[in-house]
Amino acid sequence: MSEETRDAAVRGPVAIVVAVLVSGLVGWMLTVTFCFCMKDFEGIISSPTGLPAAQIFLDAGGRTGGTIMWFWVILIQFFTGCSAMLADTRMAYAFARDDALPFSGFWSKVNKRTYTPVNAVWLVVLFAICLNCIGIGSGQTIIGIFNITAPALDLSYIAVVIAHLVYEHRVQFIPGPKTLGRWGKPINCIAIVWVCFISVVLFFPSEKPVTFANMNYAVGVAAFIAAFSLSWWWMGARRKYTGPRTKDLAELVAAKDSDDGNYESNVEYRV
Repeated sequence: MSEETRDAAVRGPVAIVVAVLVSGLVGWMLTVTFCFCMKDFEGIISSPTGLPAAQIFLDAGGRTGGTIMWFWVILIQFFTGCSAMLADTRMAYAFARDDALPFSGFWSKVNKRTYTPVNAVWLVVLFAICLNCIGIGSGQTIIGIFNITAPALDLSYIAVVIAHLVYEHRVQFIPGPKTLGRWGKPINCIAIVWVCFISVVLFFPSEKPVTFANMNYAVGVAAFIAAFSLSWWWMGARRKYTGPRTKDLAELVAAKDSDDGNYESNVEYRV
């Protein structure tokens, strides 16, 4: 997303910090509100709805009030899904553009009429549909897939941090205007330790004794993803992938916008 943000070196870090602070504050308020509204803990856990959060709404607002509140939850989930699809599509297009995906040439095509990566959009949509179809046939499998999302997201964050720490003496990194200064390395080390710890915890089963029914199969899903990614890397991507190819995109956009008579404003915003 930073490729399409104006003054990304400043606005990117600011957006991350603000998002963390706002999400933490609102999440804390929501958690406290839920705790105050819980009347019967055992009844909520064993709710006939199968959704403890929905049962809290029903207990607090009755059938009508709880249904109205739950409608807003569904609406928020819908828009969250749209936002996630947008981010996933952008990443899929970027990786395909940089020759990091199988059949990159097809997925990176930009529609000549809409100027959008339609193929990458459909890749994400169809992949999401296939994942949900798995849930129809096997609830255990889809739960294992869903359980990998949190640790996978956290591990993707620290991958960049680890790479920076490992290669900082071999590659010249140019600090941006927003840095942590001398606190950067200690904070990065704390982040790595915490993410590794919490990722291991998230792979644990939630109940004891562990059986085939309550086993957390997220670790199996993670192993499959890692094996597929490493295999594709060694088979082809390592020979073609050289990092983000934003320079070629900048030249292409600049040439097009100069023809339209709107060179400076469009290049600054879109690259």
